[in-house]
Amino acid sequence: MVNIASVGTVVIKVVKLVLNIIILVLYRTGYRGGFLGVGGTWNLNEEKNPDAEIVASGVFVGFFIYTVVILISYGFGSNHQKKTLVDIIMNFVGMFMFIAVGGIALHYWIGYQNENKYISVTSERAIGITVGVLCVLSGAVYLVDTVLSFIHFAREMEFD
Repeated sequence: MVNIASVGTVVIKVVKLVLNIIILVLYRTGYRGGFLGVGGTWNLNEEKNPDAEIVASGVFVGFFIYTVVILISYGFGSNHQKKTLVDIIMNFVGMFMFIAVGGIALHYWIGYQNENKYISVTSERAIGITVGVLCVLSGAVYLVDTVLSFIHFAREMEFD
């Protein structure tokens, strides 16, 4: 039986997926069609930190795949009404990781200056800040999904 909580959960997962796709496209093609990245160095004269880029790529791609798999399982009508602790843990980790990556992106791109040094508004800077804001927004959506997953889990525990 379909209830409002299940529909809300699916809608939130679709929102997470759409946000993740937008972030991935901007992350990959935001620098005049080339790789934008999230930055992550403390000295803005250096190249981007590869460790931050590896973590960011892992978060974006990993949670994209996880969300697609969960949505497919809903589509096949798996008994996903019975929430597990895995949903709560993955949503909490997603919230933490997206906010962390978004914070790194915002830290880097807000202080970014291109080669001309005195041009304060550049397209790659604006796109980098957008990626950071979208990551923090995605973290907030993961927080909402964490709360809903916990509510579903608590209700299932009451009926058992």
